[in-house]
Amino acid sequence: MAKKYSSAELKLVRILCYIPLRIVMGFAGGLAWLASWLPISVVSAHRDVLLNHLICYPENSWEENRRHARRALVQTARTLASYSHLWLRPPELALNRINKIHGADAVKSAMESERPVLFLSLHQAAWEVPVLVIGQMGPAVIMYQPAEHNALDPVVKAARERTGCQLVPADGRGVRTALSAMSKGGTFGLLADHQPGGTANPSVPFFGHNVLVPGFVHKVIERFQPAIFYVHAEYLKSDLQYDVFFTPAQDEIFNADEAGTLTAMMQGLENIIRRNSDQYNWTYNRFRRGTVIRRDWYSKKNALALIERIRSGEPASDVFSQ
Repeated sequence: MAKKYSSAELKLVRILCYIPLRIVMGFAGGLAWLASWLPISVVSAHRDVLLNHLICYPENSWEENRRHARRALVQTARTLASYSHLWLRPPELALNRINKIHGADAVKSAMESERPVLFLSLHQAAWEVPVLVIGQMGPAVIMYQPAEHNALDPVVKAARERTGCQLVPADGRGVRTALSAMSKGGTFGLLADHQPGGTANPSVPFFGHNVLVPGFVHKVIERFQPAIFYVHAEYLKSDLQYDVFFTPAQDEIFNADEAGTLTAMMQGLENIIRRNSDQYNWTYNRFRRGTVIRRDWYSKKNALALIERIRSGEPASDVFSQ
């Protein structure tokens, strides 16, 4: 579920956009680092990040997952704070922070052809940046999940559309717009690591656990056979610059049944995350539901009990055996 921002939080974002970016990111990261040393019973975001690391990396020791979770929490805080600049300052400032765009020529050729193009993105590093890059390359329909009564929603939507993309909601109207664009050889993109709202969606493995995924993606691939690219950003050492990557999808994603296509899609996303897991946004309760099961791993009481079992030496693979 998308976070609902109050008007007070919107005012804070407006203030932060006038403060130098290095200071904004440093302050947010510092607060997150301090919070990561508080008891996990107090800081829910840290608890969720740590739990997700224990779920996804059972082969790592308790100490390793603890360190990775702390770094990931700090990085996510820095990223979210930086969006005050990305959303409210000219897009050129964010685009000027790009060190290199990998795979741009292949994407441009695909978008100039008559074949439709599908972008599969995820919440990796500066995940708001690729949509600005795509908009510069050509017209594209981008699906997003709006939130009612969210003070930041219109600001974020306008920011994402500034270089040429058209944002549509993840509902029936948005689906129709996306299908219409694809039928004319257009371009469509979405954040594919989101948990879809409807429980009728299929589930496939993600880090070894079945999760709900948007079945709509398979329908698009089966019907249009588009050129498919994974797209993500990756911070460089300073965090003030990043590279953007366009990676062609693996062959297994084509000409497969629904389960095969969506399994290949989630494997592609997992490969990107594993490449630099500290830069992924691990705050989502991504493993809450599969098709036939609902896992009560994230409630405070259960999460603390699960974490304590692992800290005491029980293998994480046994603890999360569902």
